[in-house]
This record gives sequence, structure tokens and C-alpha cells, in this order.
Amino acid sequence: MKIYRIFQQRYYDDDLKDGCLTLPLASANVWKDPLENPLASVIVTDQQTGQPVHLGAVVNRFYALCWTHRVEPTAADWGSFSHGMPAIRIGTTVGKLLDRVMAMSDPGYMHRSWLVDVKYMEPHLIQQMKTPDEVYSRMESTGSMLALSAAVVRTTFSGEDEVRFLFDNGIHPAWGAVTASSSPDLIRLPFDWNGFVDEAVQSP
Repeated sequence: MKIYRIFQQRYYDDDLKDGCLTLPLASANVWKDPLENPLASVIVTDQQTGQPVHLGAVVNRFYALCWTHRVEPTAADWGSFSHGMPAIRIGTTVGKLLDRVMAMSDPGYMHRSWLVDVKYMEPHLIQQMKTPDEVYSRMESTGSMLALSAAVVRTTFSGEDEVRFLFDNGIHPAWGAVTASSSPDLIRLPFDWNGFVDEAVQSP
């Protein structure tokens, strides 16, 4: 399947130069949306100790990068993702992306890398997800149900037709190939850009 993404040109050039793919933390603070990654804020009180237990820790190390399967960009796309800066829209495929981010050298690669269609929901329904029962119901061995919870977005943005790449950097042992970033809200994955981009369009 073909997928597309708009990068600010300066960040795209940096990633190309450094052989990396930079991902921001999927959090309400970073994405400026209180409904982003909704399970991350869930806390429950332990009945034995009376101490708070942060259930949201199972998803609070998800990093995400937004793609779309829409072939043609809109003017709104350029405005939303360029933030007024020079930008570039690239096209590639699901296979090429996953081939580069799911490394056999990573013992947890099947449980930390996901590419999923975003599920659009009304805000009140996303808010209702913020419960301990919701977290418990999604705890299973593959991690896929937790990944899906981090790909829930309010219906206001449904026109973006988003496909979200998620990387769980909370799984241990940590993948030694993940490079450090100057910000705790960013990670940089080693990335082979050679032959990755099928098409590219500069911002209008």
C-alpha cells in the first residue's frame, strides 16, 4: 500500500543526512491534544497500599509518526504539517517502511513496531476510554491492543485519512540501535533512506 507524509524540509534534510527517522513522543503535551494517546494518563489506587499505580505507563513510551494513504494532498495538509515552513511530501510503501524499522537485531521488534490505520472517534468516546478497565482489557502478550489505543483520534481530523507508525521504546531489552536525541520527546531510529522515497513534491 502506498503511504505519504509531509515533512518540514529542514527536519527531512537532517534525517536524510544523519541516516535516521525522527519520531515525537505520542503524548497529550507534545501533540497539544488532551485526547492524544488516551490511556497514558490512567492512574488507579492500589487497594492494599493505597498508593497510586500509573497504568498508563504501558503506553507512555509510544512514539508516533503520521502518514496518510490519500494520494493527493490538500491545502489544509500543507498548512497543518508544514507549520508555515518549507516542506516536502514524500510517497513510499508500507513494506518499505516496515522493512527499515523492524530490525532482526532487535529482540522485541515484533512487539514494538506497528503501522495501523487511525480509528476516528467522537471526543466523548475517547474520554470514556480513560479507565483502568480499558487498560486491563488491552493487556495481552503481543501489545497490539495497546498500540491500537494510541491510534485513536478525534473525528475532527478524519479528513487526514491517517496511517500511524508507532514505536514502543518502553520494551526491554531496549533496542541498542535507537539513537539519543537532544530532547526526551524525540527518538531517532537508524534508517536506510536509500530507495525509500518513490516520489517527492515540494510545498506549493
